[in-house]
Amino acid sequence: MLAAIPQASYPRDVKKPADDTEPFADPFEAMLGFQLRRTSVAVMSALAGELAPLGLNPSEASLIMLIGANPGCTQSAISRAQRAKPANLVPLINQLAAVGALERVPGRGRAIALSLTSKGRDLYARAQAVFARQEARIGRGLPADKRVEMIAMLRQICTDACCPDS
Repeated sequence: MLAAIPQASYPRDVKKPADDTEPFADPFEAMLGFQLRRTSVAVMSALAGELAPLGLNPSEASLIMLIGANPGCTQSAISRAQRAKPANLVPLINQLAAVGALERVPGRGRAIALSLTSKGRDLYARAQAVFARQEARIGRGLPADKRVEMIAMLRQICTDACCPDS
């Protein structure tokens, strides 16, 4: 059973609209999944704004971060790490290759290895700085030990969401 939901409750950083005179129930206030979604939207929106001057969106920057940390990795390895369908990565890979940020080289068997070019390595360094600023900003209110605990809990939620029967 869900916890009682407070009426017309606003987070500290959200101001109540001046013309909002009637109570408004938020049925999602006590729902973990919906709060994770709201948080994700806020974090990704802020990240997108920070990445825009680099000409990257969060998906492209994430791909650059993964390839930069794993030179010579394959699309399959990235899809497993991101829990994404390999076919969904193709447009991102093609886009980054088209702008000269990554290159494809033959790997083992039919696999194609992905590596960053000089331009890609520059974007990687700049994206790392953006991600570091973002992490510092969103984690500034968490003590270090709670941050580690929070990440572990979020990873568990992700596992539970992806594998409901285990």
